[in-house]
Amino acid sequence: MLTADQVKSRAASLGADLCGIAASWRFSEAPAGFRPNDILPACRSVVVFACRFPTGSLEAGSRSPYTMLRNQLMHRLDSIAFDLTVFLEKEGILAVPVPSSEPYDFWDDDRRTGKGILSLKHAGVLAGLGCLGKNTLLINEKFGNMTWLGAVLTSAEWPSDPIAEKSYCPDGCRLCLDACPQAALDGTTLIQEKCRKIVYTSSEGGGTVIACNRCRAVCPKRMSA
Repeated sequence: MLTADQVKSRAASLGADLCGIAASWRFSEAPAGFRPNDILPACRSVVVFACRFPTGSLEAGSRSPYTMLRNQLMHRLDSIAFDLTVFLEKEGILAVPVPSSEPYDFWDDDRRTGKGILSLKHAGVLAGLGCLGKNTLLINEKFGNMTWLGAVLTSAEWPSDPIAEKSYCPDGCRLCLDACPQAALDGTTLIQEKCRKIVYTSSEGGGTVIACNRCRAVCPKRMSA
């Protein structure tokens, strides 16, 4: 059977900048209905991967470049998930891709709150890719909070990567909390209802623009390499 290193090498060849593996039992504290085995009963390992988010768009006077990059990352990660799923199935391993963003299986219209089939940020933590920052974004040692995530659920059993033992948020830092114009962050969670009121805007000419990225932009743990 394929080794964990071979799977990670394949993910890298498909364009992933990071890749880690988490055993399905590590997700035992996730909400019922949003655990790997709720999606794929035979799941034993979750392969989690990430692509770097270029930082230049954070300095742009327009939000369109940031939105374009985010959309491209979603497509790239979904393509990696698709190709990795096909690769694993050819090796006789049952595999199910996890969408990098939409569609949501769960949506509460009153609270403007949505959930994917699996929390990719928490999956990234459990696969050793980093820790969650106070802005609720995954922070990686090399790429800071400038990543986007994808995953594939598999029936194979591989060793889990070690979970990061330290936080990359500086002690006492409140930059993201204080910068949020909606006061949607409390250092642990994000109140989606508040965030979504301003984060997405539509122009008369058509198209959706991500109008706010302050929690990502002000973080001192932005990618430096």
